Amino acid sequence: MIRADERLERQEAEIESLCGEVLARYEEASLVYRLSERIGSVLGERAIARLVLSEAAAVLGATAGEVWLREGDELVLAAALPDEEPRVADPVIVRTVATAASWAADGARGEAAAMAVPLPDGKGGAIGALSLRGRPAGRAYLTGESKLMSAIAALASAFIRNDRLAETARLAVLRQREDDIARQVHRGLLPRQDPLFAGLDIAGAFRAAERVGGDYYGYMAMSDGSLGVAIADVSGHGVGAALYMATAKGALQSEAREILSPAELLFRVNEVLASDFSAADMFATMAFARFLPDGRRVVWSNAGQNAPVLIRVGGEVATLPASGPAVGIVSGPRWRDASCRFEAGDLLVLYTDGVVEARDASRQPYGADRLIAAARKGGGAAASVRGAILTDLERHTGGMPPRDDMTLVVVRGVPLPEVA
Repeated sequence: MIRADERLERQEAEIESLCGEVLARYEEASLVYRLSERIGSVLGERAIARLVLSEAAAVLGATAGEVWLREGDELVLAAALPDEEPRVADPVIVRTVATAASWAADGARGEAAAMAVPLPDGKGGAIGALSLRGRPAGRAYLTGESKLMSAIAALASAFIRNDRLAETARLAVLRQREDDIARQVHRGLLPRQDPLFAGLDIAGAFRAAERVGGDYYGYMAMSDGSLGVAIADVSGHGVGAALYMATAKGALQSEAREILSPAELLFRVNEVLASDFSAADMFATMAFARFLPDGRRVVWSNAGQNAPVLIRVGGEVATLPASGPAVGIVSGPRWRDASCRFEAGDLLVLYTDGVVEARDASRQPYGADRLIAAARKGGGAAASVRGAILTDLERHTGGMPPRDDMTLVVVRGVPLPEVA
């Protein structure tokens, strides 16, 4: 039978143990609360990692530690204590992240006690790991301390994941802003209306992709009364492509004031652009057609652009193939001029690769043959031909937004006005 004094001693021991447990849980809760407040005031996952590592090491008496985060297929060191950073993650860290399970070493063989806990991703996996090493007097990490580390790791993971989501949202806003600016720049490059020119009926069109590219078309009055028709496509997307296209347009318009030969014009434009474009790994395909003052002859040159299609009034089809490389790659290349008659009823269709490479649901491209067929069905006016091609394109793609800009210029030969 247990004596009263023994029972009292046991009760006192249980009360002391319970008080110690309550105090420990209170200290843990205080630490988590304090961390929550402090983490909320810092920005960036590495700053969060440094703060969590510093607090955990101080509370648990660790002399060293790291926080590793998963970035793609790699583990990247986000924080280290002391500052000497290991170059690669220890196999223990790799295993902790891969298995999302904690690991501990008690230091019984003269080694420093150590522990690693995963930073949970909320889906049963881990986005990284928190590790601590070394304890005063070689003490091992106890079960309660392991639970505290796991709580700290879960808190850190939540803040890091929120920070990543916020960064993703911020980048999406920046991309949208960039696209909006690019669209404004791009709209300013395109003609507001099609020109009136004796012997010609002209209709241009542009359809933007989801991300703004670098397509361009435009018309230029030349010094001898000729009309220049240009179409071009700068590599890339976004603000960069729009700005480089603005540079290309400026060079084209400036040189076209004095130069009549399309081949010489492309040469001069290339010399202006080559240095800046090549330094940025950019280039532009470009075709330029010069219609003589009576509209009955066209002279052209093509720098790597999709070959414009010439459909004769009698049904024959010809192309205006490239006579040299794209512009902006390197200085020095030369292009050649070619010319032919352009009679009433003849049809010239200039287009960028976004037109013929537009794909249907089965990934089949639109292609030049469908373009020619749609142009033939388009009727007499250039605007009707343009509409027929765009309608057929939409039918082919099922109304899906284009993945690349689509630019089109249709030139129809019409009777010259009678002279009174």
